[in-house]
Amino acid sequence: MKRRWLIVGLVGLVAATMAVYAQISRDFTGEFLNTPSGRALIQTFGALKSGYLHDVDDETLIRGAITGMVDSLDDQFTSYVQPRDAARDSQDMTGSFEGIGAVLTPHDRTSGKGVEILTVYQGGPAAGAGLQRGDIFLEVDGIDVRDLTTSDVADVVRGPKGTVVRLTMNRPGVAEPIVFEIQRATIQIVDVASAMLPDNVGYISLASFNNQLLHEQLVEHLEDLIAEGATSLVLDLRDNSGGLLTQAILISDEFLSRGDIVFQRARGVTQRLASADPASFDLPMVVLVNSNSASASEIVAGALQENGRALVVGEQTFGKGVAQSVMSLSDGGQLRYVSFEWLTPNRRSIADEGIAPDIFAADTRYPNTIVTEGRGLTAGQTVDIVVDGEVIGSGVANEDGTFEIMALGPQREVSAVQGEALVDLDTDDALQVAFQTVLEQAQAQAAQGN
Repeated sequence: MKRRWLIVGLVGLVAATMAVYAQISRDFTGEFLNTPSGRALIQTFGALKSGYLHDVDDETLIRGAITGMVDSLDDQFTSYVQPRDAARDSQDMTGSFEGIGAVLTPHDRTSGKGVEILTVYQGGPAAGAGLQRGDIFLEVDGIDVRDLTTSDVADVVRGPKGTVVRLTMNRPGVAEPIVFEIQRATIQIVDVASAMLPDNVGYISLASFNNQLLHEQLVEHLEDLIAEGATSLVLDLRDNSGGLLTQAILISDEFLSRGDIVFQRARGVTQRLASADPASFDLPMVVLVNSNSASASEIVAGALQENGRALVVGEQTFGKGVAQSVMSLSDGGQLRYVSFEWLTPNRRSIADEGIAPDIFAADTRYPNTIVTEGRGLTAGQTVDIVVDGEVIGSGVANEDGTFEIMALGPQREVSAVQGEALVDLDTDDALQVAFQTVLEQAQAQAAQGN
């Protein structure tokens, strides 16, 4: 069991926690009321509550003030999370939730409104009830959800295990709505998917680091691939926006037998956060990234790259070199604020720069999104984007004659079998480069052994 990093890591985490408690033990109430702006906020709240023409909701006003305070920092990584969203995120982080076993996606991806089924997992309640990919939500328990967002619909579809949810769905090609009554169950969140590529090259994709079971799932997939005969590995971190620092460290450590993993810098103080234990998986490997690989993904890619453990193939990564502390608030919401930045083993900050790949390979899996806008039409007129004679997007003119059209590429295919990766070397150019690179490494290593 690899534990050394944990000693260092926990010291840092405990210190951070103590710092938070030390800060909130100050009399911020007094400081707040001693400033003209603080008193002005209280006065504004009182005036709206007592004199505004319509009734106001206290929580809406206060949460709006919190949101405004956070937005004033102009920091994309500092945010206030509403109680409902915080509760859902905390549940997901445990690695399971209680629901129906389906992946939801926006039906209208331009507006983000309307929700349809992207995937129904085999063996889950949704599959048993007959839900299919492409089914569109109309009602949930009699509530019209046609204009809600994916997260809104997910909130009402989820519920305690054993309870029943009634879904009214529109199925393309079927004239009348279809009603499903589905008994909720505990659904495991699997963020690791794997497949065996030709020539015994194992492939593992990590969708997110926001799962406390991610490391455990990774090890299980690795052991299965090795049992199947894998002699090399492609670790795919494309479109993985990050998550838990602890999971990034654990996963880096699985492939490193020596060296530092990550450093932390907070207000000018830099300290080693984690270093590797001797035991590790020693397969030749390549890490595959793209411009959406961020945060924890960059920690893993940087650690393996700078320790000489793996080549990084793909695009320059996103460059999220800062980390947030999460503070639970008394209303059930969360304050997520930037509290430190992390550094690679060579103590290099990747903020706004990202991890540069050793071998560049553009991610060409999905066509680029095309956006166009204009004016001069009559309200209600339609306009199309035509490329090589094919209509790829349409829009309707607004009341002032302006229009905006966003043409989106096809949706990503997700396997109905959790943990199964859908890959295609013929259409995925970056994966093809990663495959050839790791295959050459494995062949070279085998030749040296002989």
